[in-house]
Amino acid sequence: MDQEAAGTPQASAPEVPLTTNQPLRVGTRYELLPPLEAGAEPNGIVTVRDLEPWRRCWQCLSTDNLAGEAYCTNCGAALEVRTYRAWYGGQADLSGEALLATLEADSPILACEALPELWDVVEPEDAEGPVLVVFYHDTGLPVPLPLDEPTALSVGVQLARLLHELHQAELYLGAVSPDDVVQGVDDHIRLRRAAGLYAGDASDSTAAALNQQRDLHELGVLLEALTSTPRTTRRLDDTAASALIEQEQQGTLAMILRQIRTHELTSAADVLAALEQLLHALRVPIPLLQQIAAASHRGVVRDHNEDSCLHLSLVVNNSSVNLPVGVFIVADGMGGHAAGEVASRLAVQHAAIVIMQDYFAPLLDGENTYDPQAAADLLTRAVLRANEAVRREGYRRGNDMGTTITMALVVGDRATIANVGDSRTYLMRDGVLRRVTRDHSLVMRLVEIGQITEQDIYTHPQRNAVLRSLGDQLDIEVDIFREQLHPNDLLLLCSDGLWEMTHNPEMTDILNRIGDVDTATHALIDAANIAGGEDNVTAVLVRFVPSPEPDA
Repeated sequence: MDQEAAGTPQASAPEVPLTTNQPLRVGTRYELLPPLEAGAEPNGIVTVRDLEPWRRCWQCLSTDNLAGEAYCTNCGAALEVRTYRAWYGGQADLSGEALLATLEADSPILACEALPELWDVVEPEDAEGPVLVVFYHDTGLPVPLPLDEPTALSVGVQLARLLHELHQAELYLGAVSPDDVVQGVDDHIRLRRAAGLYAGDASDSTAAALNQQRDLHELGVLLEALTSTPRTTRRLDDTAASALIEQEQQGTLAMILRQIRTHELTSAADVLAALEQLLHALRVPIPLLQQIAAASHRGVVRDHNEDSCLHLSLVVNNSSVNLPVGVFIVADGMGGHAAGEVASRLAVQHAAIVIMQDYFAPLLDGENTYDPQAAADLLTRAVLRANEAVRREGYRRGNDMGTTITMALVVGDRATIANVGDSRTYLMRDGVLRRVTRDHSLVMRLVEIGQITEQDIYTHPQRNAVLRSLGDQLDIEVDIFREQLHPNDLLLLCSDGLWEMTHNPEMTDILNRIGDVDTATHALIDAANIAGGEDNVTAVLVRFVPSPEPDA
């Protein structure tokens, strides 16, 4: 089937005006809806009715049914008259996904699962006659938005692979709406429509390069829409800015989208390689050994300790590679004697049980896989379970016990951190200590709206007012953070009794001076007590060191 090559995108096929009651038949099988006016010739998107549904089962796609069969002999589906979206018009005017009908049956493009599926093609009776291209009625649901980064990368890989195949054939996808990206099977996606598909001029290399860049730009726009990737102006301090720069250097979807916008990536093959590399990096943690220390003290002023902490670690080797896995938790209870310590203990206990049952146990069964979103969901479930346990016990005892919690699940070099309250998790890298978590406190809220500085937190009269804690409400929001760790990084989880007493500069100095994690942890506790010890003090400190190469 011949087609005219075009070097620029064609407009989406127009909807065809259909006005009278006389149906237009295409062969014996299809009828255009609504019926066309006598003598009218459509040229674009139409709806057709399949009058011979027995020819191909809509459910299992079997073509073995006899004429007039009411039910599929293969799957039992009712073979009722069904309607389909279609393109009808002159061969030279083919546009959008109807162009797929011009490809040879063995074209690698048709093997791409992301493309809309052709249901049928009714060839014209003569060279000048119209062609009918019928599209399969895709019942898939749109992908749920916003997508997390691993899922967005998977979608990007599939679409970049499709663009690569299309560009080899001088075809270009054009713009795609997020609503047209539907869920398939086994993490595959399919485009419900490809109305912007157009053919390019193979003889014009300049136009081809522009068309490719246009497609890559549209892919970037689509991925931004699917992930709600922000492009807003934000005020950042030096530490936060450095963290974002480092994150971009490590490689993120946002970095790849920027490289598309700035034309650093100039072909679908380049984009595909970058997306595949990042997706692989997200799914395959690099082993880092964990050196762990923990300590807790009631402080100088308090007569009992309401803090609790926990660390669990193991090394899994299912593929000749040692993969260290650890969970670390600090909880700061509140509610007074026989309440705060119970709340923090219950929170640690129940959060750890979820991790052990839902992650450690499958690891021991050989399920040595890592998924960033699954890790985030796991920690959220763990904190919610802890919240439920604290609420239930508080109700049983008739008191208002509560607790903060900060916890980290570390798989190799991937740290997923959950936080509720004002206990903190810090990351120490290259001598710089950075707070990872965000306090759910009144003073932090005042910092965020610009009424006080972060330094004022340490002396503000309302510094102990917590806005979010476990045991307070049935439904709580859990903050999740992700960090990719480097060799010799330190992760510090602590209650406010540490960071309020010692402040960042002193903690930084201790961690830089003392290499042994156990000695450093006790030095932090001592420093808090020397500074006044006004609260219970708890710290879990983990250093990450390179794992030895496995023997060949």
